[in-house]
Amino acid sequence: MSTVTRSRSESATSQRAPAPPSRWRRAGAVLAGVALAAAAVGLQAFGSAAADHDTPLTWTGGVGDEVVASRFSARVKTVRAAKALESKGFSGEKTRATTKGIFIIVEVGATSARKPLQLGTPVLLTDSGHRYEATDKIDASLTITELYIQPGWWGEGVTVFDLPPGELPGSRVVLAPSSSFLVEPNGPEIEIDLGLDEAGAKRLVSTAKDVYTPAVKL
Repeated sequence: MSTVTRSRSESATSQRAPAPPSRWRRAGAVLAGVALAAAAVGLQAFGSAAADHDTPLTWTGGVGDEVVASRFSARVKTVRAAKALESKGFSGEKTRATTKGIFIIVEVGATSARKPLQLGTPVLLTDSGHRYEATDKIDASLTITELYIQPGWWGEGVTVFDLPPGELPGSRVVLAPSSSFLVEPNGPEIEIDLGLDEAGAKRLVSTAKDVYTPAVKL
């Protein structure tokens, strides 16, 4: 009967424990972890800086106030309500727009600090967090956004919003220069509180005109 005995060298080889990672490998792993953490922090900081970069600078005021921002100034003169809009073009043809809510007509004035500019689409903010852009049920040529706002004198016009009456309390109008292809970092905007509490909003709606006809700018 024969037996097979494992050689000494073969037995030693199979029983040898795996070598622990070297000091350099451990240091490399630590450095890699630090680098990944730093990259994550850097991306987070970059994202925060980008968000701050895009946030507009806001100047605030109320109805009747002349609010002066960096590139332009604006004021709200009056706030009115209407159940329908009727406009007449140069041809004399009348068009009428209606709403399930209420039309809010805001008379706005604006002037530029240095260079001529146009206002972008005005926005109405509500306490509920909703944003209402100026309605397209009235031709833009009849509104403040059609004007070129010049330095040294005030241009005036209206902006019109279509919204539910219940959204009126606490509402504010936001005006800003029209944006170009290039995004302006921290561009200026003016936010004007319309001064409408619950009672004021109900009073405004109760006195709404049946039809509002904007003036044609010549």
